[in-house]
Amino acid sequence: MRLKVIGKAAAVLPACVFLGRHLACAVTFQIADPVEFNRIIDTNAVLTTNATLNTWLEGPTWIPSGAYLVFCDQNNNRLKKLIPPSTVTDFLIPAANTLFNGTILDAQERLIAAEAGSAGQNISMVTNGSIVPLVTNDNGLKFYSPNDVAVKSDGTIWFTDPGYNSGITKPHAGYPPDYFVYRFHPTNANATRQAVMTNGFGRADGLGRPNGLCFSPDETRLYVADSDGGNNGHRIYVYSVSSSNTLTGGAVFANVTNGVPDGIHCDVDGRVWSSGGDGLYIFAAGDGHLIGKIKFLQVVNLCWGGPQYKTLYMVGQPIVTSMPVLVPGAVSLKKLQATYKAGQLVLSWPAPSTGFVLQEADRVAPGTLWSNSAIAVVTTNGVKSAGADTTNTSKFYRLRLD
Repeated sequence: MRLKVIGKAAAVLPACVFLGRHLACAVTFQIADPVEFNRIIDTNAVLTTNATLNTWLEGPTWIPSGAYLVFCDQNNNRLKKLIPPSTVTDFLIPAANTLFNGTILDAQERLIAAEAGSAGQNISMVTNGSIVPLVTNDNGLKFYSPNDVAVKSDGTIWFTDPGYNSGITKPHAGYPPDYFVYRFHPTNANATRQAVMTNGFGRADGLGRPNGLCFSPDETRLYVADSDGGNNGHRIYVYSVSSSNTLTGGAVFANVTNGVPDGIHCDVDGRVWSSGGDGLYIFAAGDGHLIGKIKFLQVVNLCWGGPQYKTLYMVGQPIVTSMPVLVPGAVSLKKLQATYKAGQLVLSWPAPSTGFVLQEADRVAPGTLWSNSAIAVVTTNGVKSAGADTTNTSKFYRLRLD
């Protein structure tokens, strides 16, 4: 049974069937903006239950080089690996009380993770089964419990510290005075870090727990979820990001009306997809109005995966689910850098960039036909580059999924 509702949705559970070893369900939707909803969701899509673990699940990230999903099994203190549709194994078992929460890939497709447990409280890189701490304190003050993480194309890593999981609450000696949003750059000499949001969302009650965060596709906006649930809780805030990575603003962007916003991510067009107590919420890129919901169970976090990043993965308690969608996540975008060297236009981007190819066209207009470029691409020191002919001034280039 499938229910499509304009406005308020009735409490109807989808009917499910077993397809092989995994469960497939018709989806229940709440549609608030039918035109926009139909652009991004096929209402005949099937929701697949990929895994049932009977535990609290967090932090999913798609690993394109291996075509699998990594997510956090918090109750059992480990990262899990899902090879679609339903093969689940351990990915990493850290030391006791090193609890992972949010995860993401950086530009070089390395896994960056927020360690939320009392033994970690770091932002770390996970490579080849090893955990390498990137930042462990704020000018000598320990973090309460790093929760979620976002990576900007300039290499800066942004993360929230809402104080969950570690058992330590504010104010506490040796810790910052409040729950902040931080920024740091792991490639400079001092791995400098800075609290970029320290006003508790400007809430009159002085509360606020910054939780999920994500950038708009053009990186001019930073969205931060407040999961406190106090007098003004259940909100997603939006900040303007300057070229020097400072934040201004802090207006309420959207409200989650059931449960709290936890994990949030943008799609390639800038819509904000948020977890919630009754499913997944989708908000419009501009004014934040509700486009609709994918309703089934509580969703804690989400990501896009698959070869075209058009498979939506959602985790919560106790399941991992997925469904095809019509719009890819912002992760499907990679930026080209262009510089002139010795009279040649050099196009460059981070390696390995799994699945992406350099494309070219003679013009940019609606209906433009792009073709894969024949320019030789070389990889040096973690950067892919291609030298383009500067004699043809009408050539255009882009980096897209093949």
